[in-house]
Amino acid sequence: MLQSWKEVLPGDHYRVETNGLLHSFDQRVVTLLYQPLIGIEAASLYFTLWQEVDVSEEHLTHHHLMGSMNLSLDRILKARKKLEAVGLLETLKKKEAAPGQFVYRLEPPLTPNRFFKDGFLNLFLYRQIGAREYKRLTELFAVHRVNTVDYEDVSASFDEVFKSVPASETNDERNHVKTDGSWANRATSPKVGLKTHFDFKQMMTYLSDAIVDEDALTEDVRQAIDKLAFVYRTEPYDMSKAVQAAALHTGEVDIEALRKEVRDFYLLEHGADEMPALYERIQPESQREFTEKEPQTEEEQLIAWYERNSPYQLLEALGQGSKPAGPDLRLIENLMFDTKMNPGVINVLIDYISQVNDHKLNKAFVEKVAAQWARADVTTVRQAMNYAREEQKKRKQMKKPPANRTAASARTSVRKEHQEVIPEWMKRPKKPEKQTKANEEAVKQRAKWLEDYLNQI
Repeated sequence: MLQSWKEVLPGDHYRVETNGLLHSFDQRVVTLLYQPLIGIEAASLYFTLWQEVDVSEEHLTHHHLMGSMNLSLDRILKARKKLEAVGLLETLKKKEAAPGQFVYRLEPPLTPNRFFKDGFLNLFLYRQIGAREYKRLTELFAVHRVNTVDYEDVSASFDEVFKSVPASETNDERNHVKTDGSWANRATSPKVGLKTHFDFKQMMTYLSDAIVDEDALTEDVRQAIDKLAFVYRTEPYDMSKAVQAAALHTGEVDIEALRKEVRDFYLLEHGADEMPALYERIQPESQREFTEKEPQTEEEQLIAWYERNSPYQLLEALGQGSKPAGPDLRLIENLMFDTKMNPGVINVLIDYISQVNDHKLNKAFVEKVAAQWARADVTTVRQAMNYAREEQKKRKQMKKPPANRTAASARTSVRKEHQEVIPEWMKRPKKPEKQTKANEEAVKQRAKWLEDYLNQI
């Protein structure tokens, strides 16, 4: 469960602004295109705040918001973060204010045209709803124009309808009307931000000055590269090839051509029917302990295993080599998208829950534990393992037998707890025929490491 009190309290005040005009059509865009990504509670929060833009009161409290939405502050905070993640909300907090003072600035959603060409949000929407529903939405927002080849433009011009204004009436009359603010305008839809960024410096070492100049890497191009590299896991060398191909004829990087180059390279490497998946990623190098050095102790070898394998590989191991189930993959992908937790941390989380929950990945339970770990800012595998040990310690204390129970029953309970610690997928009583002896030994070794580590309490 999120510990919302660390970030916001029910008595904290807030005001709602909009970054430009919001149109009624935006409701349809948020409902059909964004809601499958952020969920109904986040969409409801967006619409609720929208209705409070022009309230007469100077400030509203979060207690009012809790009552208005009939949601706990934890769930409101979780919904708020989802809106922030997809660029629909900007949250500002006044420094050292008591009670807390927040400004919630609603951002307009992307237009359907920009959304389906985004290369980021549209990809996650595709993975969330599937090809059939995605195609239906693209058709729903498509604009079908009348063929006007046989038509001519008969529209009247301004000077055909209105008389000109006398020169004597134009001398600085407009300067006599002043305002303290700016006029209402349609704001530019914000970009979706990423915490980790692409290594442009390394990519520049591979670029040929004869094909593309550094000035061609405008801010829009850099944002596109950043986003494409995140989604398609493109390395600097491969990205340099795509950039050069996209700028080959004009010297300017065509973003649409760049997107096509990166996508085509990914499909060439992974197959025509395969799309990039978050659950196939491994712990980022910046958050790894063992990139250049090799693990020495058993504990370090266990950490290295979690760092070097993806959640997909972990699920394969839990299933004794079988292909992971679709609901499990979607659960992990949603976790990684919503909580932004690293793949290595997800590995520890899933493995730990599999042990303590009778090898069942209950969605509600997994999301609850994941929220706790995310709030604790767990980013490395070692931090995750320490957190798992603390949780295991609490579970053991809760399961201690009462004083009136017999010693034999107590020993039985302790023995059962000890057996829960060892993950069945690491025991593997029945191995696939193609598995090598080396893999069998590695599985047994990891089982021993994990058992010993969680029992060091």
